[in-house]
Amino acid sequence: MKQSSCSALLLTAALALGVAAPASADGVGEFYQGRTVRVIIPSGLGGSIGLYGKLFADHIGNHIPGRPTVVVQDMAGGGGVRALAWGYNAGPRDGSVISQVLSPALAAPELRGAKFDPTNLYWLGSISPRASVLGVWHTAPAKTFEDAKKTDIVLASGGVGSATHIVPVMLNAMTGTKFKTVTGYKGGGTMNLAMEAGEVHGRYNFWTGWVTTKADWLRDGKVRVLAQFGPRIPELPDVPSAADLVSSADHKKMLRFMEISEFVGLGFWIPMQVPEDRKLALRAAFMNTMKDPAFLADAEKRKAPVDAVGGEQIGKVVAESLDISPALIADLKKMIGFDKKN
Repeated sequence: MKQSSCSALLLTAALALGVAAPASADGVGEFYQGRTVRVIIPSGLGGSIGLYGKLFADHIGNHIPGRPTVVVQDMAGGGGVRALAWGYNAGPRDGSVISQVLSPALAAPELRGAKFDPTNLYWLGSISPRASVLGVWHTAPAKTFEDAKKTDIVLASGGVGSATHIVPVMLNAMTGTKFKTVTGYKGGGTMNLAMEAGEVHGRYNFWTGWVTTKADWLRDGKVRVLAQFGPRIPELPDVPSAADLVSSADHKKMLRFMEISEFVGLGFWIPMQVPEDRKLALRAAFMNTMKDPAFLADAEKRKAPVDAVGGEQIGKVVAESLDISPALIADLKKMIGFDKKN
């Protein structure tokens, strides 16, 4: 048996027993000792994605054999597609780069022809699934989702390729709502300012985006949530789930495809070509970080909820969400205007 294969088996056995594998057994420690590992954050550093990326980077190095230095690098663009495509096609394959996913980008290959395969990523895990909400400012003319079928509701959006545009357009087609999007906002912070200033009525946002950066808005009733997407949010028992708002089986399947974002949430991945022993070590390091009291205390301090999901389970979620027929994808693209040539 080749030494590398034997080393991977030893590491797998050690992980199964719940003990730390000695770095010298597989060379993982030797590879990472004295090295710098980059964590790629697929957005600006000022929002909740950046907050979670920096939180992860602050602690993961303590659990990687060899204890490398860990730094963050932001790579915003294309609603997360730029960072994902770079990591998949051009980034290092040696385990020196860990990429955070901006999870709506996982639908981009089917919808926009992006050049990567989400089913061919090696997932380390997710800090938490990340349910989304469609929320409006408390002075908006809609108090409920049904009200949005009777009057125009203007929502801020980053662009037509973003979920902040796609989801409202989908809901209009599926349920008869009257959402209008204003595109061109650069990041969630500018969208929040636009809501507060009355430029728009609301926005589509991750629930943890509100919890981590605008908890006072939630506390003071400044934001009214009309619908929720992905895993149900315990704090919103009376807010309808998108799955309950559509009746067609085809529409439910399209919605589940789009909700890949919410169910993957705050995921981290590396290329499949990384050597097997390093893949196993990084996946173990991820889950050990999620249980680290120092990490959890830091997350609580930053008001960042943690509900970790292992990498193997995230891989299954991705495969199941993307199991959709080409015919339904074609119908969805037509529904949201992606069938038109620009």
